[in-house]
Amino acid sequence: MMIKSLSALCLAVLVTTSAAMAEVVKPSPKINYADNLLMNSKTAKRLENMDSEEARLALQEARDLLERAKEAHNSGQKAEGSSLSSLALKKFTQAAKLLPKSQSALKVQRKRYIELDEEITSYLEWYDSASYVSGDEQETLDKAKLNISEAKILFENSKYEEANKILARVLDDVVVMTNRSMTSTEIVNSLDFETPEQEHKYELARNNEYKRLIPIAEQQKEPKGGKLMLFKRFVKKAEDIRAQADVELQAGDVQTSIKTLQNSTDQYLRALRMVGIR
Repeated sequence: MMIKSLSALCLAVLVTTSAAMAEVVKPSPKINYADNLLMNSKTAKRLENMDSEEARLALQEARDLLERAKEAHNSGQKAEGSSLSSLALKKFTQAAKLLPKSQSALKVQRKRYIELDEEITSYLEWYDSASYVSGDEQETLDKAKLNISEAKILFENSKYEEANKILARVLDDVVVMTNRSMTSTEIVNSLDFETPEQEHKYELARNNEYKRLIPIAEQQKEPKGGKLMLFKRFVKKAEDIRAQADVELQAGDVQTSIKTLQNSTDQYLRALRMVGIR
C-alpha cells in the first residue's frame, strides 16, 4: 500500500514538473519572429556578407540581445524576454540602415533629384525675368544657388539622399519667398506713377509675373478633379480679361485698360490661392 502511495506521489510530482516546464518553454511568437528575421532573412544574410565591420557588429549585437531574450523567456521572465526582443529588433533595424540602397531605390532617388532641380529652376527662371527683385529676395536666391551647387556635387558622387534633402529645403525657401512676394502690396502702394502709361506698364509686368507662376503652381500642387477645373476656370477668365485689356489699350483707353489688367491679375491670384499658393 505504501509503495502504491509513493508511486502515485512520484507520478504527481513528475506531472507537475512537466507541466511547469511546458509552461516555461512555451514559444513566444514575438521572439520566434525576431529569431527568423535576425537569423534567416535576406537582410540578415546581406549584413553577414557586407564588407563593413560596423554592420556586422550591429548584427551581432542584435543577435546577442535576442539570445538574452530567449534565456529570460525560458526562465519564466516573460516581460524581460519581450523587452529584450524589442531591443534586438530595434538594433537589427539600425543595422539594416547600413546596407547600401538597392538599384530600384537609387533610381527613385535620382528621379526625385531631377524633379526637385527642375521645379527649383522654374522658380529661379521666373525671378530672372521678374521686373523687380528685393534685396531680401536676392539674398535668398544667392543662398539657393550655392545650395544647389552643393547638392549637385553630392549627386555627382552618388549621395542622392543627402542631395535631395538640400534641394527640398531650397524649394521650401523659394516657395515661401515667392508666396510672400506675390501677395505683398508694399511695392504697389509705394509707387507714384507720373503718367497712365507708366502705371499700365507696371500693371502689365505684374500681370505677366502672376501668369508665369501659374504653370509652376500647377506642377507643384497637382490639383485634381473639381479643384483643377476651378483652377483652370480662373486662369481662362484671367486670360480673357487680359485680352480685353489689350483691346482697350489699342483703342487708346489706357485708364480702363489698367483696371481691366488689375481684374485679370486678381483672377490669376484666385487660381493660385485655389491650389494653396498664398
